[in-house]
Amino acid sequence: MSIKLSPSTEPSPTAASVPVWTDTAKIRPRENPERLAWIVILTSFGIFLLLLITIPLGTRYILRYATTSQRARLEPAIGTLLFYPSGSAEAIALTTPREDITGNSRIEAAGASTQGTLTFLDESMQEALGSVQIYANTKLEIQRLRRPFFDSSPEPYQVKIYLEDGQAGLYTNTGSQRDGRPLHIELMTPHGKAELAPGTYQLSVTPERTEVIVREGSANLKHINGDSVVIDSTLRAWMTAESLTQKSADEEQNLIRMGDFAEVWTPYRNTERQDVAPGEVKFIENAGRKVAFFTRTDGANAHTEVGISQEIQKDVNVYDYLVVQFSVNILSQNLAGGGTRGSEFPLRLEIGYTDTYGIERTWGHGFYYLDPLLDDDPDNDYWSLADSTKVERATWNTYTSPNLIDLWSSQETPPARINSVRIYASGHKYQSFVSEVYLLAQ
Repeated sequence: MSIKLSPSTEPSPTAASVPVWTDTAKIRPRENPERLAWIVILTSFGIFLLLLITIPLGTRYILRYATTSQRARLEPAIGTLLFYPSGSAEAIALTTPREDITGNSRIEAAGASTQGTLTFLDESMQEALGSVQIYANTKLEIQRLRRPFFDSSPEPYQVKIYLEDGQAGLYTNTGSQRDGRPLHIELMTPHGKAELAPGTYQLSVTPERTEVIVREGSANLKHINGDSVVIDSTLRAWMTAESLTQKSADEEQNLIRMGDFAEVWTPYRNTERQDVAPGEVKFIENAGRKVAFFTRTDGANAHTEVGISQEIQKDVNVYDYLVVQFSVNILSQNLAGGGTRGSEFPLRLEIGYTDTYGIERTWGHGFYYLDPLLDDDPDNDYWSLADSTKVERATWNTYTSPNLIDLWSSQETPPARINSVRIYASGHKYQSFVSEVYLLAQ
């Protein structure tokens, strides 16, 4: 007889000893579908609002602040410049202009007389926005050279330069004539940095000291210790490793009145024949510089002269240091050297002064690129080139005279009063620029 046992309804001891856990978090949304729906809707709406805000802001940021590399032009003026395209690249010796200068490159003007010009150009590579005149024994690095990627951006062209050692002149204008975009220059040195407004500056850096002289504009100097000062043409400032110092610029006085050429210089024109068209002088802007442009390219080959002058009328008996400094750029001349008269240069500066004996005298210095010994006319090889300097054609060159008080005193004509300064172009046909004319006295 078989006996059937019905299954027990009571749990087995083994089953009863194992606890059963229920995942209420997974079960709850299913039990409350309306709540799940609201979570999905609100999350989607939040993401929508986030995208609605961030996409336009991100797009606007990119349109405004996105940049791309910009090029500059480097022109040797005297001697050979050393150019390093990158930090690890070998030096390239430059004797001719190069127009592919970009950021993260380095320039050295090795030698006692080497000079060159670094010109910052607009997007089209046609308009000069500013330039750096590089003097002898100078080392600088172009850390940043950028422009906005989009034309709609109002941001400026950006230049960041590290001037390690040496001297430089920096010139910037107020912006591109094509689109009005300004140029922002940040100068770094071992002792701090300077943010430079449009203007003209003289810079000097040694291992011990950074000095900034403002000829026109303003500079915001920031020392590495956090100190800062804003200076203009009435102040001079320098930085050492320990401190930032400023003082009045009166200690080095410029005897020439500064400003636009048309405001402070008087133009004139001379010809020896009534039937000969004279030259012209124009006051324009070139590569960020305010310049006087002397030109005569048409008409008969006859002597002409065009120039500008400024009355100084300043006693200099109390000074023991007097130096004239200016920049010159000669585009063309058809009369070699200084001509038969020795004074027919495409550009020449003359200073009229009265010596301590009461005698009025004139000192001058001329500039040319067409050498009488190298042209095709053997008859002019004897022409005088006294008191003159040969320069590279179509290149900015900065001239600094010796101490004129010492020079004139050695010639037994010590100066008592500076009467006037005259700058002119003379000869038959010529084109030349002059800029940044200073007569510095201490």
